[in-house]
Amino acid sequence: MDQKEFYTILRKYREGIATPEEIAFLEAYYDLFEVEENVLDGMEDKAKAQLKNTIKVGLSEQIAAEERKSSSKVIWIKKWAAAAAALLFIGFASYLFTKQTTTNLASKPEEQVAQLDISPGGNKAVLTLANGSSIILNDKENGLITQDAGAEIVKTKDGQIVYRSKQSAQNAALNMISTPRGGQYQLTLADGTKVWLNASSSIKFPTVFTGAERKVEITGEVYFEVAKNRNMPFKVSSAHQVIEVLGTHFNINTYDDESADKTTLLEGSVKIHKLNTEGKEENISTILKPGQQAILAANAKVFKVSTADEEAAVAWKNGYFKFNRDNIQTIMRQVSRWYNVDVEYRGKISEDLFVGKINRSENVSEVLRILQLSKINTTIKGDKIIITN
Repeated sequence: MDQKEFYTILRKYREGIATPEEIAFLEAYYDLFEVEENVLDGMEDKAKAQLKNTIKVGLSEQIAAEERKSSSKVIWIKKWAAAAAALLFIGFASYLFTKQTTTNLASKPEEQVAQLDISPGGNKAVLTLANGSSIILNDKENGLITQDAGAEIVKTKDGQIVYRSKQSAQNAALNMISTPRGGQYQLTLADGTKVWLNASSSIKFPTVFTGAERKVEITGEVYFEVAKNRNMPFKVSSAHQVIEVLGTHFNINTYDDESADKTTLLEGSVKIHKLNTEGKEENISTILKPGQQAILAANAKVFKVSTADEEAAVAWKNGYFKFNRDNIQTIMRQVSRWYNVDVEYRGKISEDLFVGKINRSENVSEVLRILQLSKINTTIKGDKIIITN
């Protein structure tokens, strides 16, 4: 890429016709200016200032245009094409500048790098058997892990846990799989129901299903694809509600630090019963249709049912964050759980709203970019992120 091509991209960016890869390239460059002023040492100061200002003006104009569309300030997150931006950067830097930069992340001491970024979570979980013993699943090799109360517990080659009931099984025992902060996991229950656990979540379930019902208990956030069995309804219990289904796909978010429990139905039908403080069903319930979400706020007497943002509800299960006019605290709760970090706020908490999506496989710095666009300062210190407005 020569200088003419580079400024062609700048012009397209200003006119709003740049491709996603070109946008990602320019945004990556602006980030280099913000974080590493000496990364372009080979460029003259005047040219560097002009380039920085050109990109900054383009970013500011895009943000301002989005603000005018809403009565409240909304910061739009770009869909970062990291690989494409990196390739463009390498080609441009080697061609346009004669002096190669020697100050980069790779050349910094290892302990300093650890303070600059935090890696994302991964497949981590603990299996607790009926006798109370625990197995760290991410440490186990593929194949048969153990047997418990009429079921074989197998780890598949893609890292999932599958329960296979024996034909002669009559008695069931309760097992539990739990994920830590920075963990997620997928399993298949003995009836074929598929379960995805988000970070800081758990599910308690029988090794085999017997009797008239299939009952499980959860905490945190869990996505279900329930195997159909009209003769044996499937029930999911959490602290404040019970969900009853025959066969369906739905997501339930019951984190203690969220303001409400949210149940989002993607397929089938579910009936949700409210529980009292003693864990007993009250005479309060609602039935969801596909595309609806039920919200049960703390101390609420009824469910609030509305049209769901299905993509946002299951984004975590599909490998990314999606924010839909979310405030900074909502975003940082997700960050805290997935990156296993604590969050500290200093100064007034921003009232900006954020929209967009980012891959959960990115380091935490990619998520923090959205806050920096709103001029919110972020600092990583060990396992803590400090937010300063």
